[in-house]
Amino acid sequence: MMSSFFLLALFDSTLNPGRAWSDRSGWEPLPAVILSGVGLSPAEPAEVRARWNDQWLFFEFVCRDTNLVAPGRADGEDHYKIGDVVEVFVAQRGKPAYLELHATPESRQTVYAFHDYRRPADGPDGLVVRAGPLEDGWRAVLALPWSALGGGPKGGDWDFLAGRYDFDKVGGRPVLSSFPPQTGKPDFHARARYGRLKLQR
Repeated sequence: MMSSFFLLALFDSTLNPGRAWSDRSGWEPLPAVILSGVGLSPAEPAEVRARWNDQWLFFEFVCRDTNLVAPGRADGEDHYKIGDVVEVFVAQRGKPAYLELHATPESRQTVYAFHDYRRPADGPDGLVVRAGPLEDGWRAVLALPWSALGGGPKGGDWDFLAGRYDFDKVGGRPVLSSFPPQTGKPDFHARARYGRLKLQR
């Protein structure tokens, strides 16, 4: 059964990626969900919130992290193989295509697109990532234009998964966490495990 994730958005038609990143106080009143270690394994705390308007869907991650690992130096690398990453998977419910957007603590991003389960497609342009360190970890805002998702907020229901790869060192083995939680063998591409986005004004 799918878990629910309620998007309580301050419906502001002028909200853009720059403002979504800088408006930290605007995120704080919104409810957050906590990512859980895969198989209930221990994981450093991370939470995610979301906002939206007619042009954009935004996710904010706040991660506690005692050791930032971000060796990647360019967008488009497979950062999840080498360092800390947060990611969102978003899909229109009932349609096979979905997008995956990654962010690193150094504001690097990678976009993956799929026709269907793990079948790659050409990724769209226009997705934006902003990230940076906090006193005890890091924060990232991921912005996805509805146009890149193949529809708008009134175009149907949406599914999503939020994930994190937390490395303790370069070349180490990451601790995986997600919302909705996953037990057993993790598979962040398994659409039956995704949560449902509920857009609220």
